[in-house]
Amino acid sequence: MTRSSATKHQFLQLEAVLQSPIIILEHTDQALIILKAKQLLKTSRHCSIVAATSTSNQTLRNVINLYRRFATLKKLKRELCRDSSVDNTSLIGIYPSVEYPACVYELKTNADRYVSANVLPCASSTYMMVIRYLFRKIIGVNLDVGGLGLILSKD
Repeated sequence: MTRSSATKHQFLQLEAVLQSPIIILEHTDQALIILKAKQLLKTSRHCSIVAATSTSNQTLRNVINLYRRFATLKKLKRELCRDSSVDNTSLIGIYPSVEYPACVYELKTNADRYVSANVLPCASSTYMMVIRYLFRKIIGVNLDVGGLGLILSKD
């Protein structure tokens, strides 16, 4: 099985949930990702760019990865909106992982607040709850998400 077909098979559940073709954000080459997104938008009128964030057992590494992926997706969103190749964009959170998504929700909405309060795991101590809250306010995303995504559509 080739790497591309293995990756495609790995994200079948997420593709079914999002009901759109997926581009995996593995490369740091944003121009290549933008080109792929534009090509998919021509054929299917919508697509998703997805990035895994919880890739390690080390918490600090996951926080750094989460911040980098979120910043990259926001840059891609700005570039695609500026280029006017997309009409609608939404940043999404994926929990617990991109391979097995149990919950996919739009960030910075009522859904985000609900999922953060009722679905995502809670910290066991008040001290940890305060730390997680501060990180969420700084980064803009809950630390427990297993992936982030950007949904693009063209009307």
